[in-house]
Amino acid sequence: MYRYPGSRDQSPDQRPALDELIGLAGLLRAWRAAAGTKMRRSKPLSQAEVAARAGMTERWYGELERGASPRLRRPKIDQLAAALLLDEDQRETLYLYTDGSSPPRSPRPPGYTEDLHPLQLLLDHQMPRPAYLSDASWNIVGFNRAMAQWFPWVLEPRPNLMRWALLHPDAREQYVDWEGHARIYLAMMRMALVKHDRLPELVSLLNEVLSDSECRRIWEGQPELVSSRDGHVFRLHISRFDHKDIEVVSQVLYPAAFPHLRFVAITWLGSREDPGVDADGPNAAIAVNGAPRATPPLRVDGTHPRPYWSLDSFEAARSLAGSSPVDLPALSDAAGEGIRLTADRSGRHVIWATSEAGGTVAFEDLKTREALARIPVSALTAGARREYQDLLRSTLAPDGATALRQLDELLVPQLDTIDLLVELRNQLSPAPASD
Repeated sequence: MYRYPGSRDQSPDQRPALDELIGLAGLLRAWRAAAGTKMRRSKPLSQAEVAARAGMTERWYGELERGASPRLRRPKIDQLAAALLLDEDQRETLYLYTDGSSPPRSPRPPGYTEDLHPLQLLLDHQMPRPAYLSDASWNIVGFNRAMAQWFPWVLEPRPNLMRWALLHPDAREQYVDWEGHARIYLAMMRMALVKHDRLPELVSLLNEVLSDSECRRIWEGQPELVSSRDGHVFRLHISRFDHKDIEVVSQVLYPAAFPHLRFVAITWLGSREDPGVDADGPNAAIAVNGAPRATPPLRVDGTHPRPYWSLDSFEAARSLAGSSPVDLPALSDAAGEGIRLTADRSGRHVIWATSEAGGTVAFEDLKTREALARIPVSALTAGARREYQDLLRSTLAPDGATALRQLDELLVPQLDTIDLLVELRNQLSPAPASD
Protein backbone atom coordinates (compact mmCIF):
# COMPACT_ATOMS: atom_id res chain seq x y z
CA MET A 1 0.00 0.00 0.00
CA TYR A 2 1.29 3.49 -0.85
CA ARG A 3 2.45 5.50 2.14
CA TYR A 4 2.50 9.27 2.09
CA PRO A 5 5.88 10.86 2.72
CA GLY A 6 6.33 11.31 6.44
CA SER A 7 3.76 8.69 7.50
CA ARG A 8 4.56 7.08 10.84
CA ASP A 9 5.32 3.57 9.56
CA GLN A 10 7.78 4.83 6.97
CA SER A 11 11.44 4.51 7.89
CA PRO A 12 13.71 7.55 7.36
CA ASP A 13 15.67 5.88 4.56
CA GLN A 14 12.44 5.28 2.62
CA ARG A 15 11.36 8.96 2.61
CA PRO A 16 12.07 11.07 -0.47
CA ALA A 17 15.21 13.16 -0.15
CA LEU A 18 14.68 16.89 0.15
CA ASP A 19 16.39 17.42 -3.21
CA GLU A 20 13.78 15.16 -4.82
CA LEU A 21 11.01 17.37 -3.43
CA ILE A 22 12.36 20.86 -4.08
CA GLY A 23 15.81 20.38 -5.64
CA LEU A 24 16.70 21.74 -9.07
CA ALA A 25 16.79 18.27 -10.67
CA GLY A 26 13.24 17.46 -9.65
CA LEU A 27 12.00 20.90 -10.65
CA LEU A 28 13.59 20.62 -14.10
CA ARG A 29 11.84 17.31 -14.71
CA ALA A 30 8.51 18.82 -13.57
CA TRP A 31 9.01 21.92 -15.70
CA ARG A 32 9.91 19.79 -18.74
CA ALA A 33 6.67 17.84 -18.31
CA ALA A 34 4.67 21.05 -17.85
CA ALA A 35 6.25 22.55 -20.97
CA GLY A 36 4.91 19.63 -22.97
CA THR A 37 1.41 20.34 -21.63
CA LYS A 38 1.74 24.06 -22.43
CA MET A 39 2.67 23.08 -26.00
CA ARG A 40 -0.45 20.87 -26.17
CA ARG A 41 1.54 17.64 -26.31
CA SER A 42 0.57 14.34 -24.78
CA LYS A 43 4.02 13.78 -23.26
CA PRO A 44 6.84 15.91 -21.79
CA LEU A 45 9.48 17.55 -23.93
CA SER A 46 12.49 15.32 -24.27
CA GLN A 47 15.83 16.24 -22.72
CA ALA A 48 17.22 16.56 -26.24
CA GLU A 49 14.52 19.11 -27.21
CA VAL A 50 15.08 21.23 -24.11
CA ALA A 51 18.85 21.13 -24.63
CA ALA A 52 18.51 22.22 -28.26
CA ARG A 53 16.09 25.04 -27.34
CA ALA A 54 18.47 26.19 -24.59
CA GLY A 55 21.60 26.05 -26.77
CA MET A 56 23.38 23.36 -24.72
CA THR A 57 24.34 19.73 -25.26
CA GLU A 58 21.95 16.95 -24.28
CA ARG A 59 24.60 15.53 -21.97
CA TRP A 60 25.03 18.87 -20.18
CA TYR A 61 21.28 19.25 -19.65
CA GLY A 62 20.98 15.61 -18.57
CA GLU A 63 23.56 16.22 -15.86
CA LEU A 64 21.37 19.05 -14.51
CA GLU A 65 18.40 16.68 -14.20
CA ARG A 66 20.65 14.15 -12.45
CA GLY A 67 21.57 16.64 -9.72
CA ALA A 68 24.60 18.52 -11.02
CA SER A 69 24.85 22.06 -9.58
CA PRO A 70 26.81 24.19 -12.03
CA ARG A 71 26.98 27.97 -12.08
CA LEU A 72 25.43 29.17 -15.31
CA ARG A 73 25.90 32.56 -16.91
CA ARG A 74 22.82 34.74 -16.84
CA PRO A 75 22.18 34.70 -20.62
CA LYS A 76 22.24 30.88 -20.49
CA ILE A 77 19.83 30.86 -17.51
CA ASP A 78 17.43 33.08 -19.46
CA GLN A 79 17.76 30.79 -22.47
CA LEU A 80 16.97 27.72 -20.36
CA ALA A 81 13.99 29.50 -18.74
CA ALA A 82 12.64 30.33 -22.20
CA ALA A 83 13.17 26.74 -23.38
CA LEU A 84 11.10 25.43 -20.46
CA LEU A 85 8.41 28.17 -20.85
CA LEU A 86 8.89 29.26 -17.22
CA ASP A 87 6.81 32.00 -15.62
CA GLU A 88 8.37 34.79 -13.53
CA ASP A 89 8.33 32.88 -10.23
CA GLN A 90 9.79 29.75 -11.84
CA ARG A 91 12.45 31.83 -13.58
CA GLU A 92 13.42 33.40 -10.26
CA THR A 93 13.70 29.91 -8.72
CA LEU A 94 15.97 28.80 -11.57
CA TYR A 95 18.17 31.84 -10.94
CA LEU A 96 18.38 31.11 -7.22
CA TYR A 97 19.58 27.56 -7.90
CA THR A 98 22.03 28.35 -10.73
CA ASP A 99 23.20 31.90 -9.94
CA GLY A 100 22.54 32.23 -6.22
CA SER A 101 20.54 35.44 -6.66
CA SER A 102 17.26 36.75 -8.01
CA PRO A 103 17.11 37.63 -11.70
CA PRO A 104 17.53 41.25 -12.77
CA ARG A 105 14.18 42.87 -13.46
CA SER A 106 13.87 45.30 -16.31
CA PRO A 107 12.08 48.53 -15.38
CA ARG A 108 8.98 49.32 -17.37
CA PRO A 109 9.52 51.59 -20.35
CA PRO A 110 8.52 55.29 -20.06
CA GLY A 111 4.79 55.81 -20.49
CA TYR A 112 3.93 52.24 -19.45
CA THR A 113 0.57 52.05 -17.71
CA GLU A 114 -1.23 49.29 -15.88
CA ASP A 115 -4.02 48.85 -13.37
CA LEU A 116 -2.62 50.41 -10.21
CA HIS A 117 -6.02 50.62 -8.51
CA PRO A 118 -5.09 48.31 -5.57
CA LEU A 119 -1.98 50.40 -4.88
CA GLN A 120 -3.97 53.62 -5.14
CA LEU A 121 -6.27 52.28 -2.42
CA LEU A 122 -3.20 51.56 -0.29
CA LEU A 123 -1.96 55.11 -0.92
CA ASP A 124 -5.31 56.52 0.17
CA HIS A 125 -5.21 54.43 3.36
CA GLN A 126 -1.99 56.18 4.42
CA MET A 127 -3.91 59.41 5.05
CA PRO A 128 -3.09 61.75 6.72
CA ARG A 129 0.47 60.76 5.84
CA PRO A 130 1.80 61.70 2.39
CA ALA A 131 2.45 58.67 0.20
CA TYR A 132 3.39 58.19 -3.43
CA LEU A 133 4.46 55.67 -6.05
CA SER A 134 7.48 56.23 -8.28
CA ASP A 135 8.99 54.15 -11.08
CA ALA A 136 12.62 53.22 -11.74
CA SER A 137 13.33 56.76 -12.99
CA TRP A 138 11.49 58.43 -10.08
CA ASN A 139 8.50 59.49 -12.19
CA ILE A 140 5.50 59.88 -9.87
CA VAL A 141 2.79 57.47 -11.02
CA GLY A 142 0.44 57.71 -8.02
CA PHE A 143 -0.09 59.75 -4.84
CA ASN A 144 -2.68 60.50 -2.18
CA ARG A 145 -4.34 63.79 -1.19
CA ALA A 146 -1.87 64.49 1.61
CA MET A 147 1.05 64.22 -0.82
CA ALA A 148 -0.59 66.79 -3.10
CA GLN A 149 -1.24 69.12 -0.18
CA TRP A 150 2.29 68.90 1.21
CA PHE A 151 3.96 68.92 -2.21
CA PRO A 152 1.71 70.45 -4.91
CA TRP A 153 4.38 69.85 -7.59
CA VAL A 154 3.06 66.26 -7.94
CA LEU A 155 0.02 67.76 -9.70
CA GLU A 156 2.20 69.09 -12.53
CA PRO A 157 2.49 67.18 -15.85
CA ARG A 158 4.89 64.18 -15.60
CA PRO A 159 6.16 64.98 -12.09
CA ASN A 160 9.59 63.55 -11.23
CA LEU A 161 11.03 63.43 -7.71
CA MET A 162 14.68 63.85 -8.70
CA ARG A 163 13.98 66.69 -11.09
CA TRP A 164 12.07 68.58 -8.38
CA ALA A 165 14.30 67.71 -5.41
CA LEU A 166 17.58 68.55 -7.18
CA LEU A 167 16.62 71.40 -9.50
CA HIS A 168 13.55 73.26 -8.22
CA PRO A 169 14.16 76.35 -6.05
CA ASP A 170 11.31 75.35 -3.70
CA ALA A 171 13.10 72.10 -2.85
CA ARG A 172 16.22 73.99 -1.78
CA GLU A 173 14.09 75.94 0.68
CA GLN A 174 11.93 73.08 1.90
CA TYR A 175 14.69 70.52 2.59
CA VAL A 176 16.63 71.49 5.69
CA ASP A 177 20.28 70.89 4.69
CA TRP A 178 19.45 70.61 0.99
CA GLU A 179 23.03 69.71 0.06
CA GLY A 180 22.88 66.64 2.31
CA HIS A 181 19.68 65.56 0.58
CA ALA A 182 21.19 66.21 -2.85
CA ARG A 183 24.19 64.01 -1.99
CA ILE A 184 21.85 61.13 -1.06
CA TYR A 185 19.66 61.57 -4.14
CA LEU A 186 22.65 61.65 -6.48
CA ALA A 187 24.04 58.54 -4.78
CA MET A 188 20.68 56.85 -5.38
CA MET A 189 20.84 57.82 -9.07
CA ARG A 190 24.36 56.36 -9.33
CA MET A 191 23.10 53.10 -7.78
CA ALA A 192 20.07 53.00 -10.09
CA LEU A 193 22.26 53.42 -13.17
CA VAL A 194 24.26 50.35 -12.11
CA LYS A 195 21.16 48.34 -11.19
CA HIS A 196 19.27 49.12 -14.39
CA ASP A 197 22.26 48.99 -16.74
CA ARG A 198 22.24 52.65 -17.77
CA LEU A 199 18.53 52.91 -18.50
CA PRO A 200 18.25 55.65 -21.19
CA GLU A 201 15.62 57.64 -19.29
CA LEU A 202 17.84 57.62 -16.19
CA VAL A 203 20.86 58.74 -18.23
CA SER A 204 18.82 61.59 -19.70
CA LEU A 205 17.60 62.61 -16.23
CA LEU A 206 21.16 62.56 -14.86
CA ASN A 207 22.42 64.76 -17.71
CA GLU A 208 19.63 67.23 -16.95
CA VAL A 209 20.48 67.25 -13.26
CA LEU A 210 24.21 67.64 -13.86
CA SER A 211 23.61 70.75 -15.96
CA ASP A 212 23.18 72.44 -12.56
CA SER A 213 26.56 73.52 -11.19
CA GLU A 214 25.77 72.65 -7.56
CA CYS A 215 24.63 69.14 -8.47
CA ARG A 216 27.69 68.61 -10.68
CA ARG A 217 30.01 69.71 -7.86
CA ILE A 218 28.38 67.19 -5.47
CA TRP A 219 28.41 64.43 -8.13
CA GLU A 220 32.09 64.94 -8.85
CA GLY A 221 33.01 64.69 -5.18
CA GLN A 222 33.55 61.38 -3.42
CA PRO A 223 31.47 58.72 -5.27
CA GLU A 224 28.70 57.30 -3.09
CA LEU A 225 26.06 54.60 -3.63
CA VAL A 226 22.71 54.50 -1.82
CA SER A 227 19.96 51.99 -2.58
CA SER A 228 16.99 53.82 -1.02
CA ARG A 229 15.92 56.32 1.63
CA ASP A 230 14.11 53.72 3.69
CA GLY A 231 14.15 54.75 7.35
CA HIS A 232 15.91 58.07 6.69
CA VAL A 233 15.04 60.78 9.21
CA PHE A 234 15.15 64.37 7.96
CA ARG A 235 13.64 67.81 8.46
CA LEU A 236 11.31 69.78 6.21
CA HIS A 237 10.56 73.50 6.17
CA ILE A 238 7.36 73.93 4.15
CA SER A 239 4.57 76.45 3.95
CA ARG A 240 1.97 73.78 4.69
CA PHE A 241 2.85 74.11 8.38
CA ASP A 242 3.29 77.87 8.53
CA HIS A 243 7.01 77.47 7.74
CA LYS A 244 7.74 75.53 10.93
CA ASP A 245 10.37 72.80 10.68
CA ILE A 246 9.02 69.27 11.11
CA GLU A 247 10.97 66.04 11.52
CA VAL A 248 9.81 63.17 9.30
CA VAL A 249 10.90 59.68 8.30
CA SER A 250 10.52 58.01 4.90
CA GLN A 251 9.49 54.37 4.55
CA VAL A 252 10.18 52.65 1.21
CA LEU A 253 8.46 49.43 0.10
CA TYR A 254 8.59 47.47 -3.15
CA PRO A 255 5.19 45.90 -3.98
CA ALA A 256 5.61 42.25 -4.90
CA ALA A 257 3.24 42.53 -7.87
CA PHE A 258 4.90 45.73 -9.09
CA PRO A 259 8.62 45.30 -8.26
CA HIS A 260 9.60 48.13 -10.63
CA LEU A 261 7.73 50.64 -8.43
CA ARG A 262 8.63 52.21 -5.08
CA PHE A 263 5.88 52.76 -2.51
CA VAL A 264 6.99 55.61 -0.25
CA ALA A 265 5.18 56.88 2.85
CA ILE A 266 6.28 59.91 4.86
CA THR A 267 5.38 60.07 8.52
CA TRP A 268 6.38 62.40 11.34
CA LEU A 269 8.24 61.74 14.56
CA GLY A 270 7.48 62.65 18.15
CA SER A 271 3.67 62.61 17.88
CA ARG A 272 0.80 60.62 16.44
CA GLU A 273 -0.96 63.84 15.50
CA ASP A 274 -0.84 65.59 12.16
CA PRO A 275 1.94 68.20 12.56
CA GLY A 276 -0.31 70.66 10.73
CA VAL A 277 -3.03 70.50 13.38
CA ASP A 278 -2.65 72.70 16.44
CA ALA A 279 -5.25 71.62 18.98
CA ASP A 280 -5.34 75.08 20.54
CA GLY A 281 -4.48 77.18 17.52
CA PRO A 282 -6.19 78.54 14.44
CA ASN A 283 -5.62 75.35 12.46
CA ALA A 284 -7.50 73.17 14.93
CA ALA A 285 -10.79 73.41 13.07
CA ILE A 286 -9.49 72.68 9.59
CA ALA A 287 -8.51 69.02 9.76
CA VAL A 288 -10.60 66.38 8.00
CA ASN A 289 -10.49 62.99 9.78
CA GLY A 290 -7.00 63.92 10.95
CA ALA A 291 -5.88 64.63 7.37
CA PRO A 292 -4.02 67.85 6.64
CA ARG A 293 -5.71 70.21 4.21
CA ALA A 294 -5.27 73.77 3.10
CA THR A 295 -6.58 76.73 5.05
CA PRO A 296 -10.01 77.72 3.63
CA PRO A 297 -9.85 80.23 0.77
CA LEU A 298 -10.97 83.80 1.16
CA ARG A 299 -14.72 84.13 0.64
CA VAL A 300 -16.64 87.13 -0.64
CA ASP A 301 -17.41 88.30 2.90
CA GLY A 302 -13.75 87.97 3.92
CA THR A 303 -14.44 85.54 6.75
CA HIS A 304 -11.79 82.93 5.81
CA PRO A 305 -8.02 83.42 5.47
CA ARG A 306 -6.28 82.59 2.23
CA PRO A 307 -4.65 79.16 1.72
CA TYR A 308 -0.91 78.71 1.84
CA TRP A 309 -0.84 77.95 -1.89
CA SER A 310 -3.05 77.78 -4.95
CA LEU A 311 -3.24 75.43 -7.91
CA ASP A 312 -3.09 76.29 -11.57
CA SER A 313 -6.50 75.03 -12.65
CA PHE A 314 -9.84 73.55 -11.60
CA GLU A 315 -8.72 70.28 -13.19
CA ALA A 316 -5.73 70.11 -10.83
CA ALA A 317 -8.05 70.66 -7.86
CA ARG A 318 -10.46 68.03 -9.22
CA SER A 319 -7.63 65.45 -9.28
CA LEU A 320 -7.46 65.69 -5.48
CA ALA A 321 -10.81 63.85 -5.31
CA GLY A 322 -9.05 60.61 -6.26
CA SER A 323 -9.13 58.21 -9.18
CA SER A 324 -12.94 58.36 -9.69
CA PRO A 325 -14.04 61.96 -9.02
CA VAL A 326 -17.75 62.87 -9.04
CA ASP A 327 -18.53 66.27 -10.54
CA LEU A 328 -21.26 68.37 -8.89
CA PRO A 329 -22.14 71.04 -11.48
CA ALA A 330 -25.56 72.04 -10.07
CA LEU A 331 -24.31 72.35 -6.48
CA SER A 332 -21.30 74.29 -7.77
CA ASP A 333 -23.64 76.87 -9.32
CA ALA A 334 -25.60 77.06 -6.07
CA ALA A 335 -22.42 77.54 -4.05
CA GLY A 336 -21.56 80.71 -5.93
CA GLU A 337 -19.75 82.14 -8.92
CA GLY A 338 -16.23 80.83 -9.51
CA ILE A 339 -16.72 77.76 -7.32
CA ARG A 340 -16.45 74.16 -8.46
CA LEU A 341 -17.24 71.16 -6.25
CA THR A 342 -16.02 67.59 -6.76
CA ALA A 343 -16.82 64.62 -4.50
CA ASP A 344 -14.56 61.62 -4.04
CA ARG A 345 -15.87 58.18 -4.94
CA SER A 346 -17.02 57.44 -1.38
CA GLY A 347 -18.98 60.68 -1.23
CA ARG A 348 -17.49 61.46 2.17
CA HIS A 349 -15.19 64.26 1.04
CA VAL A 350 -15.69 67.21 -1.27
CA ILE A 351 -12.97 69.27 -2.94
CA TRP A 352 -14.17 72.89 -2.81
CA ALA A 353 -12.23 74.87 -5.43
CA THR A 354 -12.47 78.66 -5.78
CA SER A 355 -11.10 80.76 -8.64
CA GLU A 356 -8.79 83.60 -7.63
CA ALA A 357 -7.32 86.68 -9.20
CA GLY A 358 -4.56 85.84 -11.66
CA GLY A 359 -6.21 82.62 -12.85
CA THR A 360 -5.16 80.44 -9.91
CA VAL A 361 -7.49 78.14 -7.96
CA ALA A 362 -7.58 77.74 -4.17
CA PHE A 363 -8.93 74.48 -2.77
CA GLU A 364 -10.23 72.90 0.41
CA ASP A 365 -10.68 69.25 1.31
CA LEU A 366 -13.97 69.21 3.27
CA LYS A 367 -16.14 66.60 4.89
CA THR A 368 -19.30 66.32 2.84
CA ARG A 369 -21.51 67.77 5.56
CA GLU A 370 -19.14 70.71 5.99
CA ALA A 371 -19.49 71.44 2.30
CA LEU A 372 -23.28 71.06 2.31
CA ALA A 373 -23.59 73.40 5.31
CA ARG A 374 -22.13 76.22 3.19
CA ILE A 375 -24.70 75.95 0.41
CA PRO A 376 -27.93 77.99 0.72
CA VAL A 377 -30.70 75.40 0.49
CA SER A 378 -33.45 77.90 -0.35
CA ALA A 379 -31.88 78.66 -3.75
CA LEU A 380 -31.35 75.07 -4.90
CA THR A 381 -32.56 74.09 -8.34
CA ALA A 382 -34.10 70.67 -8.95
CA GLY A 383 -30.74 69.33 -10.16
CA ALA A 384 -28.92 70.80 -7.16
CA ARG A 385 -31.46 69.27 -4.77
CA ARG A 386 -30.79 65.83 -6.29
CA GLU A 387 -27.01 66.26 -5.95
CA TYR A 388 -27.46 67.55 -2.38
CA GLN A 389 -29.61 64.57 -1.39
CA ASP A 390 -27.27 62.07 -3.09
CA LEU A 391 -24.28 63.50 -1.23
CA LEU A 392 -26.09 63.57 2.09
CA ARG A 393 -27.25 59.97 1.57
CA SER A 394 -23.62 58.90 1.01
CA THR A 395 -22.79 60.04 4.55
CA LEU A 396 -25.48 57.83 6.09
CA ALA A 397 -25.49 54.11 6.82
CA PRO A 398 -26.14 51.80 3.83
CA ASP A 399 -29.23 50.15 5.33
CA GLY A 400 -32.42 52.18 5.25
CA ALA A 401 -33.49 51.72 8.89
CA THR A 402 -30.20 53.00 10.29
CA ALA A 403 -30.14 55.83 7.75
CA LEU A 404 -33.63 56.93 8.90
CA ARG A 405 -32.47 57.02 12.53
CA GLN A 406 -29.47 59.12 11.51
CA LEU A 407 -31.73 61.52 9.61
CA ASP A 408 -33.94 61.86 12.67
CA GLU A 409 -30.85 62.74 14.71
CA LEU A 410 -30.04 65.44 12.18
CA LEU A 411 -33.61 66.75 12.30
CA VAL A 412 -33.86 67.09 16.08
CA PRO A 413 -31.62 70.17 16.48
CA GLN A 414 -33.26 71.75 13.44
CA LEU A 415 -36.74 71.24 14.95
CA ASP A 416 -35.57 72.56 18.32
CA THR A 417 -34.24 75.68 16.58
CA ILE A 418 -37.54 76.14 14.74
CA ASP A 419 -39.47 75.83 18.03
CA LEU A 420 -37.28 78.53 19.62
CA LEU A 421 -37.73 80.84 16.66
CA VAL A 422 -41.51 80.36 16.63
CA GLU A 423 -41.64 80.97 20.39
CA LEU A 424 -39.62 84.19 20.05
CA ARG A 425 -41.80 85.31 17.16
CA ASN A 426 -44.92 84.77 19.22
CA GLN A 427 -43.43 86.85 22.04
CA LEU A 428 -42.67 89.72 19.70
CA SER A 429 -45.99 89.63 17.88
CA PRO A 430 -48.45 92.29 19.10
CA ALA A 431 -51.27 91.00 21.22
CA PRO A 432 -54.62 90.92 19.40
CA ALA A 433 -56.84 93.94 20.17
CA SER A 434 -59.59 93.20 22.69
CA ASP A 435 -63.21 93.85 21.75
